[in-house]
Amino acid sequence: MKNDMSLSPKRIITVLISIVLEAASVHWAHAASGLETLDLSLEELMQVVVTSVTMKEQALSKTAAAAFVIQAEDIRRSGASNIPEALRLAPGVQVSALGNNKWAVSIRGQADRYSNKLLVLVDGRSVYTPLFSGVQWEALDIPLENITRIEVIRGPGAAVWGANAVNGVINIITSSPFNNLGGKVAVAAGSELHGYALARYGWNLDPDTAVQIHAKAHDYGPSQLVAGGKGADDWRNQSAGFKLESLKEAGTLQLQGGIYRSRAGDELTMISAPPANTLVRDTQEISGSHLMARWEDKAGAARQDSFQASLDQSDFKHVILTEQRLNLNLQYKQRLGLGERQDLIWGLDYRLSNDRIDSSSTITVDDRKRTTAQYSIFLQDEITLKPDVWRLSLGTRLEHNNYIGIVFQPNLRLMWTPDMQNSVWLSLARAVRTPSRIERGGAANLQANPVGVPPFVPPFVVQLASNQLQEEQLDALDLGWRFQINPTTSVDLAAFLYRYDQLRGAAATAPTLILPAGYLLFQARENNANSALAHGLEATIDWRARSDWRLQANYSWLNLTAYTAALPGQTPNDYANTSPTHQFSLRSSLDLSSKVRWDAWVRVVSQIKRYDIPAYTTMDMRLAWQPVKNFEVSLIGQNLLDSAHPEFGSQFILSTPIEVQRSFYVKADWKF
Repeated sequence: MKNDMSLSPKRIITVLISIVLEAASVHWAHAASGLETLDLSLEELMQVVVTSVTMKEQALSKTAAAAFVIQAEDIRRSGASNIPEALRLAPGVQVSALGNNKWAVSIRGQADRYSNKLLVLVDGRSVYTPLFSGVQWEALDIPLENITRIEVIRGPGAAVWGANAVNGVINIITSSPFNNLGGKVAVAAGSELHGYALARYGWNLDPDTAVQIHAKAHDYGPSQLVAGGKGADDWRNQSAGFKLESLKEAGTLQLQGGIYRSRAGDELTMISAPPANTLVRDTQEISGSHLMARWEDKAGAARQDSFQASLDQSDFKHVILTEQRLNLNLQYKQRLGLGERQDLIWGLDYRLSNDRIDSSSTITVDDRKRTTAQYSIFLQDEITLKPDVWRLSLGTRLEHNNYIGIVFQPNLRLMWTPDMQNSVWLSLARAVRTPSRIERGGAANLQANPVGVPPFVPPFVVQLASNQLQEEQLDALDLGWRFQINPTTSVDLAAFLYRYDQLRGAAATAPTLILPAGYLLFQARENNANSALAHGLEATIDWRARSDWRLQANYSWLNLTAYTAALPGQTPNDYANTSPTHQFSLRSSLDLSSKVRWDAWVRVVSQIKRYDIPAYTTMDMRLAWQPVKNFEVSLIGQNLLDSAHPEFGSQFILSTPIEVQRSFYVKADWKF
């Protein structure tokens, strides 16, 4: 490993020198003529609207949740080239790369390649896969240029969004076609990002209707193996889509859809017959499409109705299994104003999912075809106890699915705003995670020994079998304080205390001799016997040092203790030690002149014990030149402090460990 000294004084000095150089250059920026200031003032940022906490628009400063909004300008200036990289901008979010095409993304711990306690939405449409319980980030091919903001809610959101919104909710909100009229072309190329191209065009069908279409493709090359040599994590995607918005007299109609294809390389260890560990290089292929329609009545003082329907299909092909899936989602929501002090939102949800799965020697399923249904009713009641001072929100969701029956997920939020500079909030909630398709009738063959130790012992296979897993439960207490020190400086603090019950575990049984193959089968049957406690703190400071210079710092501390049940043969808790205790981020955004911008981003991540990942420090930089209004060229460097470093490991899909390399790319954006 090449990053053992990532937290050494030499590296810290390098970081500090870079920040000092940016500070010194402010004098030049101040003297430049025609200076263009940063897009939003701090006071404007505090009034940014979020919709993912209660399904209605609220100012960020008035939101009783640990909410963070990543703006389009933040994404652009960060130099991020994909959605997981952009999510590193938010506090409390762990984004660990397993290479150039795989990530473990989680909020407040329990990270995995398919983190199962994080709900991800695109314009309110769930992209959570029931196959593994998680998100296939490599197939989430939304152009960053089409994103208007990403709302990151840390903490349970199940009372609003349903099961699986346990540790947090990420809602990726794309821009309105009215804001993207005309054409846009973006191209990029570099060392790891070999090629990137986006073409987009928007126009008015009539004065009240706008539509945009886009096509996008990218090509990432492979990184390097931890053991040396070229990895198999190349990544090529193609996608296209459209979005239409029509402002009718009675309300707003939105239509959007898209198609995509993703090809991601992988090298993994699989079991072959007769029992043996075989190293396999394969290309994972995911293709699919979606179509969504939403109608929202024009907002009135007393009532507003909305209806959303979406249909998406996907085709997943990997050497470990193949899956074809079709999802139908229907949602109705009504907002009622009950007097001046009460705002009620209630709604109904229905989700139908149909799949067909073909097994392999690594993963098998009991039923090749399965159809599941999930439906729920939710209610959110916001009560103003004292205008502009005290506000109480009570909510719950009753949800039923085929696996676990009915679950009850309540939430209480209390907001105290003593003055214009301070807001203090509290949240109490319960959330559940439903079992995945594999966890309710599947098995994974994780390890084989073809020789036996010593040689006269028969070969053996270790198998993880699932059949009757139930829901995992979280009881959560969240607290927060937002303080605007002055017009240029704000602080956002959040603390939490979580108790997890019925966590997934497994108990090993006595081996069985399998004949006529002649090997021993060690089977571990999954159960819900484990538990965990977690508490932590997250802090964000936003400082507009000058009108042309912004500094953002955030720090996250997480303490998670996972408990393994005292049962015969119980294996260690899967959720232990998969997340760093400390994460720190510092971003500097500086306008050197009206045409030149310089951004630097430093991240410090402590060790991840589960996979022996040492602590590391990274630095990204971006230098952009805008010679004319609608054209910009930028140079981006990522992971500049070392040649390569590892960030995460594999648990169930045993991919060969990969290191993330230092990289550079050049990007050009043109609007017309």
